[in-house]
Amino acid sequence: MESFEELVSRGEEALAQGAWHRAEECFRDAVALRPTSAHAHSRLGVALARQGRYEEALASFREALQLDPLYAPAYCNIGTVHGERGELEEAVRAYRKALELDPDYAVAHQNLAAVYKRLGRYEEFVRHMKRATRLAARGPRVAGRPGCLVTLLAAGAFLWWGR
Repeated sequence: MESFEELVSRGEEALAQGAWHRAEECFRDAVALRPTSAHAHSRLGVALARQGRYEEALASFREALQLDPLYAPAYCNIGTVHGERGELEEAVRAYRKALELDPDYAVAHQNLAAVYKRLGRYEEFVRHMKRATRLAARGPRVAGRPGCLVTLLAAGAFLWWGR
């Protein structure tokens, strides 16, 4: 039987490879082993959202927040679901909550900038893109994501999933 850490690691690998169903299985097994892990619930939500199962994904993110109300990645992921569904004001609220909890969360700044761009709120877009770019250049928080800095510099045309 695999450990919680091994399941989460395999789930992350599956997400990176675009194997959404395999990622879902790994994260479901991780949640079964450690039902109090906000991280595992949130990553399960990402796997579900990647399959277009947004309501189930939102339920997983909300479960993560029930377990840890200060878990910023769950708010970031909620924002990404809303952004993908075109619910832009809801996305803004979720990203802003993630940033209240973690002001240095580069992915949340990047995603919020992308939503502001879609809303035509260019001053806010520029402010958050600059912040995301500075944070990405500072450390590994986003640097491990392939093409992240390129994405940041390309004006946030893409929404990232929170960790």
